[in-house]
Amino acid sequence: MKLFVITLLSIFSFSFSVRDISEDISAALKQGSTPGLVKFFSEKISIKVLTQEDLLSKSQAQVLIEDFFAKHKVKNYKTAHTSIVNGDQQFITGSLETSNGKFRISILVRGNLISQFRIENDNG
Repeated sequence: MKLFVITLLSIFSFSFSVRDISEDISAALKQGSTPGLVKFFSEKISIKVLTQEDLLSKSQAQVLIEDFFAKHKVKNYKTAHTSIVNGDQQFITGSLETSNGKFRISILVRGNLISQFRIENDNG
């Protein structure tokens, strides 16, 4: 019985160790919500917003995203593709429609935190 309880607890805790946050990220992007997005950023994040690319702290990345959303009012966001790699990494791509055009979004999630975030012009 003790072994059964330990096994059950292990399975239960593992199921919550890697959760799909793509819907939460999508909702934040649809709303142009910097706080809703940044709460998923890791403490250091590889970020590219248009021509600016760097490894930034979470707070520095927040300023960059706030600036982007201030200049590009979000109209809509659609996730194009989501895939889980190696069980603990998730790759998300999508299209962000703003008042100043369309942008490609690429996100790498590791351990339920965004470690890489890119906003690039959509030339198509």
